[in-house]
Amino acid sequence: MVVCPAFLTGTPDWPEGPLPLRHKEIEATTAARSTYFSAACARILYGTPDRPSRWQRTAPTGETDSPIFGTEILLPDPDRPDRAFVIVHVHIQAGGSELLDVLRAVAGRRGSATPPPDLGSALPTWARLAPSARRFTIAFLTFPTLPEADPPRPVDAARIDSWSTADTWLWHLASRTANADYPPDPDHADQLLDGRVILSADWRGLVTRDGAAFLGLRPDDGADDAFFGFAQLYAHTTYLDAVLIGMIQNVAITEMIAEAARAFEAQDLTRHLARLEERAARFRNIYWLRDASAHGPANDILTAYQAQHHLPERFDAVLTEIVDLNRIAQTQEGQQVGAALGVITVVGLPFGAAFAVLQVLGVNSARDLLIGVLAALAGSGALLLTRFGRLLLRSLR
Repeated sequence: MVVCPAFLTGTPDWPEGPLPLRHKEIEATTAARSTYFSAACARILYGTPDRPSRWQRTAPTGETDSPIFGTEILLPDPDRPDRAFVIVHVHIQAGGSELLDVLRAVAGRRGSATPPPDLGSALPTWARLAPSARRFTIAFLTFPTLPEADPPRPVDAARIDSWSTADTWLWHLASRTANADYPPDPDHADQLLDGRVILSADWRGLVTRDGAAFLGLRPDDGADDAFFGFAQLYAHTTYLDAVLIGMIQNVAITEMIAEAARAFEAQDLTRHLARLEERAARFRNIYWLRDASAHGPANDILTAYQAQHHLPERFDAVLTEIVDLNRIAQTQEGQQVGAALGVITVVGLPFGAAFAVLQVLGVNSARDLLIGVLAALAGSGALLLTRFGRLLLRSLR
């Protein structure tokens, strides 16, 4: 599978039914997938009957040469058509080396000779891939035979003493790299496996920054296998959706960080800060989910994605930045209010003194009033030209 950021240019009009994602008696309908996740996650991933957010389409009949068998489009926020996601489901009947070559091609690795799937052909006219968008891949690989009770090593794979053959496969598939692309440092190679997800004795998973991989640890008996058909179904549905939640969170946090960085460029810091606070509160209430499901694997996959992108630390940094900006804005407002009161005092004091003198003298002619006003203006101007007056004016600005 390949997940790409995209934007919608029109109203979705796919009349086709859901993807043919099923194995034996299990069919991954929207209603069935919704029960796997919490209500908040289900609203994000599938929308509601009156506000749908996900559309699915099978590959057009007759395209037998294309490995793409289905496409999904997810729009988490109906008010942001520029923040959609395209999910392209691909089935490749080939060995692990061929699958790795396809993943390297999708990632745009140098030296990749395998043509990547034509993702653009799977899109409708009302959707476009975001330019220069990073593509997230999810790979699922099993082996028909395992003569040595262990998967064969990838060709030209990295040789790390602390890695098993399964770890080696998982890292190459999830990172979409060959040893020529990125040779791991043997002294710090175990850190590259921090996103491991323990699923069962039959398979393992690994989540990295730009990809995820699932690997079978025993021979796959094909259509008669008791489990791997279900495992493939989970990878194309619930485990994919756990990654999508993390991607939605990543986009939202990145935008909030950028908006906080532009705070001092805004003409009105207070108003800019109010919008940022509202956005952070909305994100925390709707999208900031740490537990996607009551089932462990989906939570583990989401947690691994969040850790790979440092989402908890980045969101905490945004909240801290909002607090600091609040303090600065309150300080500025206090300074401006104090400066305004000071200017009013400096300007009003000479006028009050001048009119008091005129009242004591008992004069009320126009000439005397004019002289008093001019004297008060001169006094106010003189006070504003002092160091204290200039400080008040600077604070007011």
